[in-house]
Amino acid sequence: MTNIPINKLVDERNQNLWKNIKQHYKITIVYSETDEYGNFPINNKSTIYVAKNDLNPDSFTHELLHIYMRLHKIYIGGGITNIISSSNIMSIIFSENLLDHFGNSLDHIKMLPIYLAMGFNKEKFLHDYYEQKCTNEDISLMKKNYKIGKIYNSQAIDYYIGKYLAIMADPNDSFNYLPYLQKLKKIDSNLYLVLDKLIKDWNDFQIDEEDSALNDYHSILFDFYDGLKKWITNKRIE
Repeated sequence: MTNIPINKLVDERNQNLWKNIKQHYKITIVYSETDEYGNFPINNKSTIYVAKNDLNPDSFTHELLHIYMRLHKIYIGGGITNIISSSNIMSIIFSENLLDHFGNSLDHIKMLPIYLAMGFNKEKFLHDYYEQKCTNEDISLMKKNYKIGKIYNSQAIDYYIGKYLAIMADPNDSFNYLPYLQKLKKIDSNLYLVLDKLIKDWNDFQIDEEDSALNDYHSILFDFYDGLKKWITNKRIE
């Protein structure tokens, strides 16, 4: 954290979160080689990467909230990675990028309300806030490649799941995603329903709930995996 002015990253809005995180994690702040924000956790330590040319509390708070999720023992990204890696066929349709996207997207869904409650502007929640996460070109590409004859395209399935998650986690409500969701549902209604249930279950999940029965995100992942298994049965995926 040498020579990084903390006053450009912490203000009255996020100072309590910052103090709380520091009580439980050893935080190292370094400049990112790519001039982007990010964080890399190991046990009770975390390195937060910041953009030297864009030091701001908004992006820094975003990274703190990722750590806040782990502070509440919620490792949704690691959980889905462990479950998927146990199945050869599931691993075919979940690339490493998709697994990372899965964890980030679900984290973001829970992080955004906290971020807004702290007084931050949602336009600064994501660096690609103004980028539409699904387009007609994306839909056309999926329709063209999703299934040829009886053979499902694993990369197209990966792309489909990624687009659905990107839509559901997008904080920019100026985009009307309903037509795109309807088109995704037409491409594969059964997979759509599996993903839809995942998001509904995740939205109902309370990260601050002390009752372990209500605070068990593992059951959400297991239900999701069971849904995927039923969907994938008797399908030829290459």
